[in-house]
Amino acid sequence: MTLSILICTIDAGISRVPDVLMSPRDDVQYVVSMQWTDKQYMEQVPSVLKEREDVVLTFLEGKGLSRNRNHAIEHATGDLMLVADDDNRYDETLISHIFHAYEEHKEADIIYFQALDMEGNPLHPYPANYVSSVEMTFRRGVKVRFDERFGLGSERFCAGEEEVWMKDARDAGYRILYVAKPIVKTPKETTGSHFLENQKLQRSKGAVFKYVYGTWEALWRSVKEAGWWMVHRGANPFPILRNMLKGMIEV
Repeated sequence: MTLSILICTIDAGISRVPDVLMSPRDDVQYVVSMQWTDKQYMEQVPSVLKEREDVVLTFLEGKGLSRNRNHAIEHATGDLMLVADDDNRYDETLISHIFHAYEEHKEADIIYFQALDMEGNPLHPYPANYVSSVEMTFRRGVKVRFDERFGLGSERFCAGEEEVWMKDARDAGYRILYVAKPIVKTPKETTGSHFLENQKLQRSKGAVFKYVYGTWEALWRSVKEAGWWMVHRGANPFPILRNMLKGMIEV
């Protein structure tokens, strides 16, 4: 089996990509999909990305992380796909967990794993009721693509593309498995860390709830979410709930 690591970045983030790369190995390909908003960033591509034979470098004008991920998928040739960001870190042991899992579970179309922070601690408690994008892998034959209404850089919803993708994959009948092994190191802070002050993120959460669970369960989950922030952070729950309901209406 071969693995394509799909590294999506935008503008100056291209300078971080060389640190994601491991030493070359025959069964690993890197697809670097660089979005750009100004042509000046095209001149900042590190030379190593142009020189290494295991790197496919491709470009996409504009914004939208889900657009970028879909673009990377279209340029990948590996049997397996690994979703990656430009600040991730990999090593031989982490990557071996992916190959071993697919060899052991030939029935699985999609396997999601665990992530570590940069100090080697679990990124969050496992098992979790949600999936982070950097924990996701899938076989090349999986035809589900990321919903471009969701994700960083989207005009409508700035998060939740992973949960929407998994919902679409389940609905399409793909076999999904969780394996309790780490596959990546990544910074601990995520988009969700800014939930309390980010109204667009709150709307995105409501939209994801409705997309994944339907209207009535989404309403219940939104009430619970707003209540959690009130109890644990002392936040006023009503503006949070209002924004989540807006997201439910907009999706």
